[in-house]
Amino acid sequence: MRSLFVVLCLLNSVVYLGEAKAALNSPSESSVLGAVEVRPSYKSLVGEFHSEDSALLGYQFNKNNSVVYKQEFNTNLYDPSLPANRSGLNAYLFEGYLKEKINNIYQNGNLSVSYEGRQYLPTWSVKRDAGMLTALRNYAKVKYQMTSALALTAEEVPVIHLYKQAGTINAKGPAANPFFENRASVGIDYAFSDALKLSVPLLISSVRTRSYDSSAANNDRWGHKIWVNPEIYYSVNSNVVVGLGYYSDSLVKNNLSDTAIGDGLNQGTTQFIFSTNL
Repeated sequence: MRSLFVVLCLLNSVVYLGEAKAALNSPSESSVLGAVEVRPSYKSLVGEFHSEDSALLGYQFNKNNSVVYKQEFNTNLYDPSLPANRSGLNAYLFEGYLKEKINNIYQNGNLSVSYEGRQYLPTWSVKRDAGMLTALRNYAKVKYQMTSALALTAEEVPVIHLYKQAGTINAKGPAANPFFENRASVGIDYAFSDALKLSVPLLISSVRTRSYDSSAANNDRWGHKIWVNPEIYYSVNSNVVVGLGYYSDSLVKNNLSDTAIGDGLNQGTTQFIFSTNL
């Protein structure tokens, strides 16, 4: 399993490394990248406040090519469901991943195609305890610029999940680990001005789990999720961005047997966004 992990990581990165080498011919566009983002978040249904934050560091070879490492970390601000002895920030590492971007691989008029690769590390203890080794995501991104302000977007994202075991026992009982996932999205981007921009994507995820324990609710089956994640950003200056975001819970039942639009929207999370370049 570890040998397969190494091979897949190498295959996932080889295309980008070739592009990055060519990009070094444009040194005037190269720079070190660093940023911190803080997202105070509120779940209105349960009255819970937390934050979903991240920091990244990397290198931009030119305007189309970059590689960064991004580490996400969450904190608790107020959760009425927690007992008094568990109150406090309770900060913890969430997802961490290496990200390579190659923009505008193909362009034809108003149509462009870009690529993004991600290799996830087991920095989140929940997944690490379940036996996670890595997850490999490959984003194919298509953008069509309808007008100077309006663009249509679509993404196709196959994901390979690598775990050293088929499943684990958690607080809810046995749970099977995933081995394949397909993500996709469609959306619109709208620029009210150079500084004020809106993004409205609809996202879909289908996850296949391994055969582990017949009593596990997710054993050897597909699970599905559809959600929305609109965000609006305002660039205060070249280094500071503020905004508002919202993401719903799933708008369908996990087995696609019915819709769950009302529940999904009610259980959503509203965020304030503050991002600054270092």
